[in-house]
Amino acid sequence: MKTKLGSKLENIWVFDGRELRPKSKAILKNTYIWDGRELKPKLGATLSNTYIWNGKELKPKSGATSSNIWSFDGKEWKPKSGATSRNTWVVNGSIPVPVCALVVLGII
Repeated sequence: MKTKLGSKLENIWVFDGRELRPKSKAILKNTYIWDGRELKPKLGATLSNTYIWNGKELKPKSGATSSNIWSFDGKEWKPKSGATSRNTWVVNGSIPVPVCALVVLGII
């Protein structure tokens, strides 16, 4: 997956089914682990930066509010409350959940 910034090597992320990390300059702090249910940093995971996926919603393990819960209907990712055209992401194709999650969370 390439970020919106372009296709420079540092903007390319690799997802192998378990780990999501930048293709260039990957370190423990910017590598994320996905087990099919939880998405968390490989280093420094806390309850607030570990996200739970229940098949429809992505929310922090702790401190979930309607503004930091993201819902996915199969086509669009949007906040549970306050969704606008600016904070709704339309998914074309079959982009894996953890990749979408890092995009909507503003990590990539």
